[in-house]
Amino acid sequence: MSPDAMGDPPDIDPYAHAIESRHWGTSSCHLVRYEGQYYAWLAGADGSPVVYPMASEAAARGFLDDWQATNVLHTRWDEMVVHIFLLDPGQGPQSADTPGRGGARIIYHSAVIDVEGDGIWVASYEDTANGHDGGDHRGVCMAARFTDLGLALNAFAARAEQAAGRVERERVSIIPDVVAGVLRYRAAEARVTAARATVGDAIRRGERELRTARSIGPLASAIGISREFLYRVLAGDEWTWPCGPRTRPPGSRLPDTPVTTLATYTVDSHQFALVSYTDTAGSKCVAVDQDGERGAAVCDVEISAKDLVNAGMTMASKTMGQGLAAVYGRAHDSVTDLYAVMRGGEQVAWPIHYDPRNQERYFAVIADCQQLHDIVAVAGRRRTSLKGNFGIWFRAAP
Repeated sequence: MSPDAMGDPPDIDPYAHAIESRHWGTSSCHLVRYEGQYYAWLAGADGSPVVYPMASEAAARGFLDDWQATNVLHTRWDEMVVHIFLLDPGQGPQSADTPGRGGARIIYHSAVIDVEGDGIWVASYEDTANGHDGGDHRGVCMAARFTDLGLALNAFAARAEQAAGRVERERVSIIPDVVAGVLRYRAAEARVTAARATVGDAIRRGERELRTARSIGPLASAIGISREFLYRVLAGDEWTWPCGPRTRPPGSRLPDTPVTTLATYTVDSHQFALVSYTDTAGSKCVAVDQDGERGAAVCDVEISAKDLVNAGMTMASKTMGQGLAAVYGRAHDSVTDLYAVMRGGEQVAWPIHYDPRNQERYFAVIADCQQLHDIVAVAGRRRTSLKGNFGIWFRAAP
């Protein structure tokens, strides 16, 4: 949650007044202090800043962490060194008799990411407390940069252990002991990985002395492994640091990026455009722009004959559960029809558009989020529902 953006921000160069800056691809976030006031200053590739006034330096640093953590945690899971993603399974549908009960929600999401050219990041999001312990950890994001993977893994483990303690104290899940146990288990895995790799490094550093003294066999016996396994350690095949791919932050649309406008819509006096392009990292992207402002893209959307459609979403208003919403994504080549189902049962057909540049098919559904009940794709006799992809965002407003 953030305050309203300023309509007339100070006419300054944010770099000249930034206390701290973070970068992700072609976007940046600056903690700016100017004439005694703090700002969170977002700048993108198009050069149009979005500036938020901040109540204090601490609030601005919190915003900076949120921005960085959100970007880092959107990295693909197969590009993370280690990660934890835990959902509370929920307690059934909400009702007047069971306030606060509802579907699945994210309790904890954390990752270690090796970002190309920007170091090793540990980022986490947690919703693990009700404030009873003197601190509110509801929807809190944290991000920290490291130059050493061992320190990053230990920080990742420490955060998970702290979150486990909060889960146990606050009983925020229907299965708090299971959630806390998993957090501690994953923390222990990270610590073991770091400790094992540290031992492996020490053995490899001492290889010359071991061979000179003909001590490979005695060392293997001393530490309880076979001679053959020790040779694999010396060769770097065992007891090594995780070597997942370095993440390259996704590139946004640059001024000269070729963009295909697939369709335009006017809904409640707002102008929407379904657009596709290839970003600077080479990913195939689709987005919905609103009133000339660039929308958030979903890139390299995966589909299959089983999963006929996949989607992203954006809220056109600032309040969850109210206003217009756009659901957009990619459809499988076999999909012949796609329609929205409204709360009253009405079905509204939406077209699917082919992008010859990306050679993929994209769609957008734009509707009042309080009225949208489901989105259905049809391929022959098969029907695939997208309701599970966006239900959490379209729940009734408090």
